[in-house]
Amino acid sequence: MSDSQSYVGRTIDLAVFQGTAPRGDIRLVQALALEGGSGSITTGVVKLGQRFLMELFTELGSMKHRPERGSTFLLELRSGLIRTTTDLFAAFSRALLDVRRNLASDETTDGPADEKLLSSEIINVELNGDHAVVSVRVTSQDPAAQLILPVSMAL
Repeated sequence: MSDSQSYVGRTIDLAVFQGTAPRGDIRLVQALALEGGSGSITTGVVKLGQRFLMELFTELGSMKHRPERGSTFLLELRSGLIRTTTDLFAAFSRALLDVRRNLASDETTDGPADEKLLSSEIINVELNGDHAVVSVRVTSQDPAAQLILPVSMAL
């Protein structure tokens, strides 16, 4: 969201991914603040995208008091068994089930539609040796609010 009026009456999160933009292919930096900066806040579909990524990259069972949180993705990635695009697609698809379930459990009936997950789908998988990129479309319950997250990883 671009101006302070966009945040009125909404809950916010501290942005843990810096560099978001309304359009374009942007490399996000995982940091609470960029060097020399003071951090930023987020809401709306960007907040949904951040929640999505945090759930995806939290290892299932790693939170002592919330073992159901996270996904199987990092467990499968570290297993060393992902060698083909089919393996990667399957592992990511299984993780999406965990992410959807956990995000749905957080939602309230009075929350804004652009912060609630409607669907997520893999739209592209690229595998180059020991590096991969999975592009996933995240659609909120507000049909006008969706984003594509290219998730880059080392294998």
